[in-house]
Amino acid sequence: MDVAKCTLDGSEYSAVKFAKLPPPEIAIKRRHLICIRCSTRAIFVKEARSGQGPHFRARPHVNCPLAAPESEQGEGGGEDKDMLRNPGDHIVLDLRYGAAELVNGDPESGAEGGTRGGRHVGPGGNRQAVSKRRLRPILKNLIFLEEFRRSDQTIELPGFDVFRVHDLFVNFSEVTDAHVGRFKGFWGDIQDIRPGKNKEHWINTGDKEDVSVVIRQDICASFLSYHRIKWSELEGMHFLVFGWLNRGGKNNNKLWIRPEGFEFTAIYDGM
Repeated sequence: MDVAKCTLDGSEYSAVKFAKLPPPEIAIKRRHLICIRCSTRAIFVKEARSGQGPHFRARPHVNCPLAAPESEQGEGGGEDKDMLRNPGDHIVLDLRYGAAELVNGDPESGAEGGTRGGRHVGPGGNRQAVSKRRLRPILKNLIFLEEFRRSDQTIELPGFDVFRVHDLFVNFSEVTDAHVGRFKGFWGDIQDIRPGKNKEHWINTGDKEDVSVVIRQDICASFLSYHRIKWSELEGMHFLVFGWLNRGGKNNNKLWIRPEGFEFTAIYDGM
């Protein structure tokens, strides 16, 4: 979107005009933006790595004339849509740092083939396709495909467990007290980034004003190198993180997630 409304001052801002506001003003007002037509919460994106200039994004953004057509939303095709076209597949998440892009194996062999594909034989001799996936395609499907979000498809995180897609993933906006202490794949939009007193960085989602992801000081450099990004570039991006949801200590109701490591995260800067 090119224009959004700030509920603090009641003004409508073009993305270009909003980007020129003083940084302290942007930091405050960006948490109070809505679509000018449907009032869906809006996110300000200063500039995308793809080269797209300043813009606003709202999601979920359905049945609104300002919503971008599906063809313009950056939805992935090919490998990304395989998960939906083949709902019987068992997805194994591949968290290997620096691994090559995943490719299909021989579907008739029992081996893995490249780093994606292969089949295993289930009970009674049934064959089930096994697809290895990196986290970014998973995040893209969560963003754009409601059918995938609600899927009964099985997904495995090695070293943890096997889940149903609809049980594993939780949008930041849908976090409740029932999720505290539970391991999930939390995802949604990044509102802003703030450094902590111990040199950690807090990735704030803006949802419920208190759901954040903490990147420990000891993995900050690895996190930025892994995603090839700067802290300031993360604002407005889509984010996926695997970890346990925690609640702050006494007199602190802040909800926060600490990833197991930088490889347990994914980012995407599409619309």
